[in-house]
Amino acid sequence: MPIDLKENKGFIYLGTTPQTDRSNYAIAAPYPTQGKAPFTTSRMVDSARNAQGTMVGRMVGRSVDKQELGWQTISPELWWEMNRWFEEGHFTFYCHYFSHNLGRWETRMFYLSDVTCSPVNVDAATGMPEYYEDASFSVVDCGVI
Repeated sequence: MPIDLKENKGFIYLGTTPQTDRSNYAIAAPYPTQGKAPFTTSRMVDSARNAQGTMVGRMVGRSVDKQELGWQTISPELWWEMNRWFEEGHFTFYCHYFSHNLGRWETRMFYLSDVTCSPVNVDAATGMPEYYEDASFSVVDCGVI
């Protein structure tokens, strides 16, 4: 059964099969805070310079996308639910996301990167925070062709 994270779900959809999409997923991640979701594309290049100093090269493989997701504040329950899914054997997964380069939804194999959060109002007795500030993670395209 899919995990529906409550706060404006559906920015990206994560799953375990290539058929992951907006109706077939394990997690629908909530929309990030405005301005905290940069989309980056990398292009690996095999290049050098010729005798005239001109770059000679070509792209290797295909473009690789990275989606950062950040929340100014997020509840511990939402944060833990997403991270538990990753920790429970989903380091690589299929991500259904909107490609801001192509203007369409894509599904590709991704991995998790750069997880960070700042606990706020931590209960001394339980160690549990009231909420998290500046919580973020990145999902990175594996480059599988």
